[in-house]
Formats: sequence, structure tokens, C-alpha cells
Amino acid sequence: MSLTLESPHIEVTVSGNGSYRVLDKRTQVNWDPNPYVPRLGSVTLRLGDRRLHLPLDRFELTRENGGLRMRYRYSKEVELTVKLRPLEDGCTLELSYEPGEGLDVENLRLLEDALWITDAEEGYVVVPVREGLMIPSNSGRSFIHRFGTFEYEGCHMEMLGLVKSGSAVLVTWHDPYVTAEIKSTANTGAADARQVLSTSLNLTRTARAVRLQFLGRGDYATIAKAYRQAARQKGWLVTWKEKLAETPEAAKLIGASNFKLWSCLERLLDYRSNEKSVKVNWAFEEAAETAEHLQGDLGIDRALFMIGGWIHRGYDNQHPDILPACPECGGNEGLAKASERVKKLGYLFCLHDNYQDMYRDAPSWGEDYIMKRPDGSLAKGGFWAGGQAWLICSRKSLELAQRPQNLPGVKELFGPNAYFNDTTYAAGLQECYDKEHLLTRWDDMRWKQALSDYTRSIFGVFGSECGREWAIPHSHFFEGLGGVSGRYFHALDASPLGAHPIPLFEMVYRDCIAVYGKYGYDYARAAEYVVHHIIIGRPLHYHSWERGLYWKQAAEDEPQGWPYDSSCFIRADDGWAEGLCLSDRFIKNTHEVLSPLHELTAETTMTRHEFLTPDLRVEHIVFGEDMDAVANKASGEFGGTRGYLDYTHTSKMGGEVVLPPFGFVIESPTFIAFHALSWNGVDYKKPVLFTIRSLDGEPISESRRIRIFHGFGEPELRLRGQIRRVSREETLEF
Repeated sequence: MSLTLESPHIEVTVSGNGSYRVLDKRTQVNWDPNPYVPRLGSVTLRLGDRRLHLPLDRFELTRENGGLRMRYRYSKEVELTVKLRPLEDGCTLELSYEPGEGLDVENLRLLEDALWITDAEEGYVVVPVREGLMIPSNSGRSFIHRFGTFEYEGCHMEMLGLVKSGSAVLVTWHDPYVTAEIKSTANTGAADARQVLSTSLNLTRTARAVRLQFLGRGDYATIAKAYRQAARQKGWLVTWKEKLAETPEAAKLIGASNFKLWSCLERLLDYRSNEKSVKVNWAFEEAAETAEHLQGDLGIDRALFMIGGWIHRGYDNQHPDILPACPECGGNEGLAKASERVKKLGYLFCLHDNYQDMYRDAPSWGEDYIMKRPDGSLAKGGFWAGGQAWLICSRKSLELAQRPQNLPGVKELFGPNAYFNDTTYAAGLQECYDKEHLLTRWDDMRWKQALSDYTRSIFGVFGSECGREWAIPHSHFFEGLGGVSGRYFHALDASPLGAHPIPLFEMVYRDCIAVYGKYGYDYARAAEYVVHHIIIGRPLHYHSWERGLYWKQAAEDEPQGWPYDSSCFIRADDGWAEGLCLSDRFIKNTHEVLSPLHELTAETTMTRHEFLTPDLRVEHIVFGEDMDAVANKASGEFGGTRGYLDYTHTSKMGGEVVLPPFGFVIESPTFIAFHALSWNGVDYKKPVLFTIRSLDGEPISESRRIRIFHGFGEPELRLRGQIRRVSREETLEF
């Protein structure tokens, strides 16, 4: 027996064994169920002292309220109902289930190896991990990879996207108890294909439903646009316009680079809590002088300046007992003076704190604060500088943050105008089994949102680590979503999946929040990371520093950079930063490109992204309506040499532009930047770096005041019909 549902856009046929077929009428593409076993999915449940794993392969089908009701009965004690309901838009199906009375369902795979895509269909699955990941169906790889909702490098948004034969599907849910599973099977003969890429969704605890939105002809940009509407309906799409109305000072994040002195005081403990070492990396006075150097000597106009390790015993030590500020670095008085000096520059002065980790040597230590596992044991965190950390139940985190000696005290003593709570958004949502403060993942989310809102109420501007979409209405910046240690991902290795990073997040939430990467990286090998930030249109994070006043103690023989490899952005030959230390050359070159790129596009979304070459090394991006960029990412392997080829692009303003490895051209009416071997009819012996910006808001072709920055290479360029020579920077008056 089979039944059919039909709407203007889709046709769904369901069989009694649970298998189904969905025809997208707009593309005439079929989306099918499990290609290996004819069934809807499977269920794992407990029946008394027995644990059963059952196939969902026999249903009694009936029509109900315009949809289908699918009744599954294994025995008198084991029954459940699956409902298939078309929504009013005519292209979305909602699949939900209801367990029978008293049935203890542990896990239900509502989609199981479903919506499969073959190599011949030239499709892919899109996963919202960090900025985004595209897993192609023709990689030749076999794997199974799970992405838990809101877990570390899991699904950072509640969605997946699928494309085959030019037809797109958006899969969404709204529950943290969903885990997506992507499976690739190569050379099995299934579906008469050399490779099959399929999707499963595991629903546990409160998760009951998923939605499939069949979008017709489209790609991942189409999927992102559709999900943006779903995010708005959830209340998670809160734009800069709304946030700046509430917190005007958050405007200082627009175009701001992230400068972080990770650990003013570095105190290391061993596994037995013995103190191994105590080291001052920066006194608070030196931290302030570093910020003044960035503005006074390098001209960095917009900055989020953050320090860690300011608390009483240093970075990742004795949380949550943070006051007084560490005496070795200058104590309360020194930190208060540093705060005033940095804020005087117009920067955001941000302190790094933590309300997830607690240490046994903290004066406030108490097991009552700590999350408990199902067996009653304390929940362990990581082993950090201060030794073994234990995870605070988020119900208790807010209580600790509200103590007079915590956030209120910090505000009164130091007056920072931004604050960072480490790990709050990075770790997956947790459960606590302490009867005094029980916690589900839903509860954990709500208490972390409450902590975020409280921190914002004290300091104004607030951010946390990595970032999840549930945090967007409650924060102003994420640190870690844009990359980790100079790479796209942290623990995730995309190569076994044959996968590629894509800027999915920028197509959904770009105009809602500032995004940075996290952790240090080698500036002399960072060219691909720089190009990645051009593609996502975000400023860089500068987290790699020598101790103390780094620019005064740099070695004389530092590398100067090579034009055609991953060291190219530390160059300054014949340019603005010539003669400066390596770090300053890199900071100046990259900030001059990325800061205005973000400033001019922060309140827009990415409207277009495409790969221009079969090897995916060259990418084309459009922000809003008129900010256009093409970038030659070159290798795709951070420091490798694969794909080191020039790429010739014809641009509106620069004509035929030759892009070397890690070259780019950015063009808009009021801002131009290029790292190229030719632009606007001028050929160069080596790649050059220039930016051009209108200072009066008029198009560059008509502007009366134009600033030109020259990073490196030959100093000539053609602008408005004339060859102009700019050694460092120049403001032209017309």
C-alpha cells in the first residue's frame, strides 16, 4: 500500500514499509530514502530491562488533516506514530513522531541514509560547522561523520543543506538533541553509483520533528537564504541595526581587528597541583603601551584590545576568584590605569574571564557548584594552566558572576567597555544530574543566555568563544568561529571527507555579529588564512606575540617574506611598513585590507559565492550589492605548494588583473584593494599590495579626497587616468 501527497511544488509518495520518494516539481529531481534497506529509519528503546533496536519498516498509513499518519506497531507495548505534514508554503514537509504511552525512546533515526546523492549527480551536503563546510558526492571517499547540534565543531546552526543535479533542499530542526550523520559509501554498487552520499538524523530526548524544504533550482546560497528566514522565525536573527540601537558602543567592533595578549601572568601547575612556574609576560603598563604602539606607530584606528591572565593568579587559574588583579603585573591600580589608556585611544578594552571552569585551589571551591554526571561524579573539564578544571553548572555560573567580587567588582575597579567569557559558547550544551540544580541541554542554553545578558548589562559589549546561533541575540562578537590557529577548523580534519570550507555563516548571520578566529599562528605562513578572511570579509585576530614590548626587541634577521609563497603578507619592500618588525608588517598590511572591507560590509550579507576553477582554489564573493572580490587561495593546505598558479580575472575597475598565489582584488564604488601582478593597465615585476579609499563617501571616480595605502612592491598605480607614485600612503585632493 502507498499513499501520495501533492502540492504545487512537490509530490510525495509513501509506502507501507516506510520508504518514500519526493519529487521536486520545479526541477523534476527525485529525493529518495535509504538506498540500502527499504525503510523509514530505526528506533532504539527500552522495554523493561530490555534494550531493543528496531527497524521502522511496517506502517499502517492513513490520511489526516491534509497529511499522512503512519502508525508503527511492533507489539502491544511498542507503538509509535510518525506524521508527515505539508506546510502552507507548498514546498516544506514536516516529519514528526509521537511515542506510544510509556514508551522509553532512546534514539530515533527519522531520516536514515536518506536524501542520497550520487557522484554522477554532482551534488554535495552543506554542514554549518564554523563558517561552513561543503562535502561533495564525488570525492571517492568512504566515511561516516557525526555533527551534534551545537557541539564543538558540530552543527553550529540547526540545519543541513543538500544539492544534487542543481536541485536544493534545506533540512532544519529546533532542538539541541539532534545529531546529524553524513555517510559516504564508495564503490559499493548501491544505487548504480560509484559513490553515495546520504544523511541521517538521530533524535533523542526532546527532539521530535524535522523539516524538509524543497527549494527548486539552487545552491548553498539558496539554502542559506532560506535558512535565514527560519532563523528569523526562531528569534535568533538579530541584526546590527537592532543591537546598535541598544548598545551604541558596539559600533566600535565594526572594522575592528582583534588584538589579544593571552596571558599577562602565566602560572603553570602540574597534575598534583604543584606550582611549576610563574611568569609575567606583560605588566599592565606594557599592555597599555602595546595598544598605544598599535595606534600611534601603526595607525590602527579600530581595535578590540583584549588581555587574558589579568586575574589574581593568572590565566586559567583559580576561577572564579578573579580579584584582586594579579599583583605581579601591576595589581588593581595598574589595570585601572591600563584600562583608561586603552579606552582613550577609542579602542574597546576587553577583559578575558571564565564562568565554566572551576579549580580546586580556588578559595571559593565547592562541589555544590560543579555539574554532576549520571553516576553522581563531578564533571571534569580540561587540564589547563591551573591544573584540572571542573565544569560549573550553568545555573551556578550566573550566581558566581553576580557576586560583588566578580563582574560588579570588575566594572567598578577597572571600567572595561567590553568583556569576554571564555568557553561559554564553545563547549557543547551540557546536562547536570545534581538534584539541587538539574540541567538539560535546553536549560544549559537558557542559563548561558542569561549569563550573557547579565554580562552585557554590566559592560555593554560582550563576546565569547567560538559561537553558536543561539548566542547571537545575546552577544556582540564571537572569537573562534572564523578559524583556529591559522586553520579553518580545530579538531575537525576535512580532508578524509573530501570537504571544502565555504562561507555559509556569512550568508545567514553576517549582519548580526562580529566574528574572529582564535589562538596564535605563524604570521610568516599565514597567507592562505589572510585570503580566507578576505573571502569571509572579516578582520583578523592577532594573538601571537613575543613577551613584553615586542617591537623593541625583534631580531634584526627576521624573515622579510617571499612574493610567491605563504610568507607574502610579511613583505614591506618599498612600502609603508618597510623597516618594521615582522609582526608589525603583517598587522599593518592585513588590517589595511580587512578593516575597511568589514566596515563597509558588516551590515550586509554575502549575496554570492562561487568557485571559479575546478580545483576550487579561486573564489568569487559579493557582499551586499556592490562589494566584489576575487581571491586566489592557491594551495588549500596551509603552507603547501599545490595549486601555486596565477589566475587572470577581468574586473570592472582594474581590467585584466593577474592574481598570483594568494592574490586578490576587491572592488566597490568607494574602496579598492589588490594584491596582484597587474591592475588597471599597470604590470608589475613582483606582486604589489595597494588599497584605495574614498574619504568623502563619493565613488572613487568622482571623489574629491582619496587615500592610497601602499603595502609593498613597486609604488606606481594608475588612478583616474594618471600614473601615481605612492611610497607609503598619500591622500589625494581633487
